[in-house]
Amino acid sequence: MLKNVLWGASTALSFAPFNIFPIFLIAFARLFAQISEIEKKKRLLSETFCFFFGMHAACLYWIVCPLSLDPERHWVLIPFAVLLLPAWPSILLLAPTLLLRAKILSRSRRRMRGRKIPLFRSPCAEPFIFALMFSWTFWFYGNYLPGFPWVLPGYVWGCHEIFLQTLSVWGIYGLSFATLLIAGFFGLFFRCCRSGDFITAKNAAFWAIFIFGSLAAFGRYRLENNPTEFTDKKIRIVQADISQQDKQNADLSWVNLKEHMDRSEHKTALNFVVWPEASIPFLYRKDSARLHEYLQSFLKEGEHLLAGAVRKDLASNKVYNSVVVINHRGENVAVYDKSRLLPFGEYVPFRKYLPFQSIASDIGDFDVGSGADVFDIGGMKIIFAICYEVAFRNEFIPTDAGFMSRSRDADVIVNVTNDGWFGFTTEPFQHLQISRAAATESGLPLVRAVNCGISAVFDPCGREIARIDVGCSGIIDANVPRKIRSFFGEWGQSPVLLLICQLLCLFSIFM
Repeated sequence: MLKNVLWGASTALSFAPFNIFPIFLIAFARLFAQISEIEKKKRLLSETFCFFFGMHAACLYWIVCPLSLDPERHWVLIPFAVLLLPAWPSILLLAPTLLLRAKILSRSRRRMRGRKIPLFRSPCAEPFIFALMFSWTFWFYGNYLPGFPWVLPGYVWGCHEIFLQTLSVWGIYGLSFATLLIAGFFGLFFRCCRSGDFITAKNAAFWAIFIFGSLAAFGRYRLENNPTEFTDKKIRIVQADISQQDKQNADLSWVNLKEHMDRSEHKTALNFVVWPEASIPFLYRKDSARLHEYLQSFLKEGEHLLAGAVRKDLASNKVYNSVVVINHRGENVAVYDKSRLLPFGEYVPFRKYLPFQSIASDIGDFDVGSGADVFDIGGMKIIFAICYEVAFRNEFIPTDAGFMSRSRDADVIVNVTNDGWFGFTTEPFQHLQISRAAATESGLPLVRAVNCGISAVFDPCGREIARIDVGCSGIIDANVPRKIRSFFGEWGQSPVLLLICQLLCLFSIFM
């Protein structure tokens, strides 16, 4: 079992910041071979669980960091973070393991009885079923269950922009399917080489190389035909690099605010200044005249400040994690409230029964915002995503109502976050790659402001225009890239397409 935990943990080297994707393919090829070779069901389940537990534990170890900032208050949550967060998806991923094993055994029995095996029941169908069932489980976990769709197979291509381009066709779950398909064919190749079935091994190797080459060919074509173009809208991103301890120190509130304002001073004309999540270090109220006077001091006519803030609504007395938009006259012209809240971080589920305090707020639980919207600000249509909302593209990208809904028109995604909770771990790098995938998937440029890094600007193909690394302070001045067409960006959120994917999965399982 320890061996499987280590194999699963090794896949963390395939994600950012290491980006050694062959390790992921080899580890999942081994998993594919195990499913067909381990005879006892109980042992198969335990080995598979250990593999996925090691994978999620190694990729998400940084979730403990916010709890360690105040261990006296949050120590009780540490065992849950260490054990339950990796265990939950690992348990779910046992279901496709059992279904795939049943399919393989059924095919083996038919072969032993001398019955003719149709084409779709040949050994080369197994990698397709393997990829479909596991990618479907990842999709279901990330969309409908209490999930954390952070460790998805498609993200192993995060820094290889040529392989990311198919996101514009089928999204991150489609790319995850292709990744698992390549791994499955490699697993079949090694299994058949050991058994002496070299014809099937040759076919499996062909399909693995063909799919890999197709991803690269499409990526090269899309990148060559969509060079980076820029709009005339100029933006400044501020990264102040304020430690989480200093952000939570009330005595330093005005010092922290002044740090952002000093870096926002400019002589050349800008359209937008973007500050990170919770960069306004006070409980924001729309009637805060003194605060608005401060915030407008560096803005020139026609300019807007887009800043993260903990906001209190005067009418409902509710508190939100928000992005507020301030114009040069000090007026609050737009507000976006975060709708996908982090369990235990921004609210405590089953509050009536769990006497814990949320990690990110000393004023109680945050309230849920009204949902995705497009904001027309300064002649640019903007979609906001706060923190890990950027991983839930079907939620923060607004769509039209209707059966065949499509994404509403927008020009740019603005992602504000505070990764200072996690220090110099792998989290800021993984978060950056998820944001990059969101840009490629939607066909929209993405502007990212992060307190301690990594702030960046991506064009709609995921090319990095500029960045400020972890642990650095500074600014990015850039023109906003121009958006391009993306099939998935326009139609990918349609429930019709999602239904088709589910029916294809069901057909493949039971055919």
